[in-house]
Order: sequence, then C-alpha cells, then structure tokens
Amino acid sequence: MKYYYYNPFSRQYYFPEGFDNYPVFSTFYKAYKFNARLFWKMWRNSSFVRNLFYTNHAENILPINQISKYVSAGSVVAYNLGTKGIEQKITALSIDTITHETFFIKYATSTIAIANVLNEAAVLKQLSALSFVPELILSAHEDQLFTLIKTTVLAGDKMEHHLLNKQLLDILFTLSKQHVKSHRNYKSDLLNCFAHGDFCPWNMVVNDGEIKLFDWELAGQYPLGYDLFTYIFQYQFLVKEIKRFDKVLKENEFIIQQYFDYFEIDDWTPYLQEFAKLKYEIALKKNNAELIDTYRNMKQELKTNDYLEKSTVEISSVPLFRDEAVEISQRNNLVS
Repeated sequence: MKYYYYNPFSRQYYFPEGFDNYPVFSTFYKAYKFNARLFWKMWRNSSFVRNLFYTNHAENILPINQISKYVSAGSVVAYNLGTKGIEQKITALSIDTITHETFFIKYATSTIAIANVLNEAAVLKQLSALSFVPELILSAHEDQLFTLIKTTVLAGDKMEHHLLNKQLLDILFTLSKQHVKSHRNYKSDLLNCFAHGDFCPWNMVVNDGEIKLFDWELAGQYPLGYDLFTYIFQYQFLVKEIKRFDKVLKENEFIIQQYFDYFEIDDWTPYLQEFAKLKYEIALKKNNAELIDTYRNMKQELKTNDYLEKSTVEISSVPLFRDEAVEISQRNNLVS
C-alpha cells in the first residue's frame, strides 16, 4: 500500500493513500512554528507535493502487521514513529471505514517505552470518570515483543498555546484531587500531588470550548505545581526557543500565585526550584540537547536569586478563580 510521509527530512508521520477523505487525519499532526504550519498545509492540501514523498514499502518501516490485529479489516491507519530516544514508541490513528469509529493506538518495544505505555494504561483505568480523559479500550502484551494500548480518540482541534486560564486551572485542581496509583512517583520534601506529567498544548484538544487531555504515560506523583510550570515553560523553551526563564516567569507570576493560593502556599519558590531540578534530570536522562542547558541554567539561577521577593505581584490582592468559600480543610486534602 502507498504511504505518504511527512516531513521529507524526519519522515516521522506516515499517511495511507486516501487519508484525505477522512478529516480526522488532519488532527494527527499539529505544527506550532510558522514554517512548519505553512509546509504542513501545503503538503496536506496538494497531491502533487505529497507524491514527492511516498513509499510503497511501508511494511518495512511500520508495524502494520502487528497493529492490524487490533483494528477492523476495513480500517485506515496513519502512523507517527515518535521522537527518537530511549522512550520512543509508535502511535497510530485509525478509522473504521464502515462504522467511522476512530481509535488511537500506542505501540512500544523498548523496555522504557513499554513501562510508559503500561503506566498510561493503569492511569487511564483509574481516571475513567473524568470527562477530559480518553477511554482505555484494551491493552495487549505479546511475548515480550511489544506492548500496545488502544483508546478512544478525543474529538476536537489541537490546542493553540495561550496563557493559563480558569479552565486549565480547574483541570489542574481536579487532577490534584485524584488518588491514582502509577509507576511514576517523584518524592521530595515538598507537597506532592497527582499530575499529568507532560501538561503541554500538544497533548490537548479543544471541542466546543472544552479542553481534553491525552498522552498520560508520564502521569504520576510530582511536586505540587509541576504541571503548572511545565505548561508555562516547556512551550516557551521548545517552540518559542526562549532560553532565559526570567522573562517567562515575570509574565506568569500572577497566575502562578493564584494557583498556589489555592493550596495556601505563599512562598512557591521552592516548588519552582524543585521543578527546574527535576526537569534538568529528566532532560539529562533522555539526552535532550534542546532542554539540558536551558533547565541547567534555570536551576543554577534559582539557587542564587530570590525571584519571589522580586515579584511585582501583591499576594494579598490576587483574586482567586476558584470559589472563595472553599474550606481550608478541603484544600489541604488535595495534596499529600
């Protein structure tokens, strides 16, 4: 079968011939940088351009035979080979051409990737009551060769990045209330809570104004504020390519204080320091050159500067998004 690959340099995404008949595949990839957006639009809408980048031997690249066991015979499937590294896994978006049901699949073969996928399966089972989480349909493990999970697809458009708002804060507060057992538990001397672990726009979709959240493989117990800081800094560092954190911090101090006020924490500097330390360790472990130096510098600067004292935000004047009548005892029960 003929598969078109995108982009011509990384060859990360593979779309089967006829994919353009199904709008769902346009959501499989989201470009955030201008040049990438332009080329993605041209590639998606022009058959001439696509025909410059195709293969008739996709079975030599993609786990087509393995994944075909878990989708119906009439399904059309697109693949994402994932980001290269120790946690690399393949994802697939499938639509049944008869029922038009859509499914999302994760396929892992390395030890670390398998552990991550199994963690996501365990987390999704426990979060099934939440409306912004995909439903786990099945998980499979074949003779230590691969592990696979299949979930529903969250309908909606990939989210654009914007400043944190009430809806995003409400999601963070909801997650902090969850008592979920997972394989990822980062201990510290600070308050911990359950977190998504990769709370970034590329793991979100918006449907009728409602934000949905997918890709839960890194979910677990993290220092309070980990998801908040991830959303604030990760996009700026990776997409905007901002290398200094102080400007980003200054733009977001107001919302950071609102978040920590919910938990009755005035001095959130230790949580920011712990975040930078943990992000640096993770980037180092993954050998992520894009982030190692950035988080190292952030970690070092936070050791020598008191950013909370420099803040222009008057803590007593910051209004909370949440109901002011929330009992202190209820809030204290959110974290452990």
